Amino acid sequence: MAGVLIVDDEPEIVQFIGHALEDEGFAVSTAADGEEAVELATRDKPDLVVLDIALPRLDGKGVAAEIRRLYGAVPILVITADGHAREKAELVGAYGYLRKPFDLDQLVSSIQERLRS
Repeated sequence: MAGVLIVDDEPEIVQFIGHALEDEGFAVSTAADGEEAVELATRDKPDLVVLDIALPRLDGKGVAAEIRRLYGAVPILVITADGHAREKAELVGAYGYLRKPFDLDQLVSSIQERLRS
């Protein structure tokens, strides 16, 4: 079972994504800020990270850098309300991005496709 770490400071978004991924058979862990995300990733390597950029305590760029320092290449999907989503995704080396509000089916499909490759 693939493990997905969801990092977002909006609890509704975390729950929304988390339930959908659990329904698809993924093991889900969640973090509400960057430091918590790094703590979780340190304990258990995620197979993929769904990452907001604007986070308290440590931003998405810092989270991505720490996870890459720990494990090398881990796929990251950026979710952001920022109008510069593509630039934000490139900044953290993400394989893709979705702008909030996003289509849940598209998010799940993107994760499934990435983990199959």
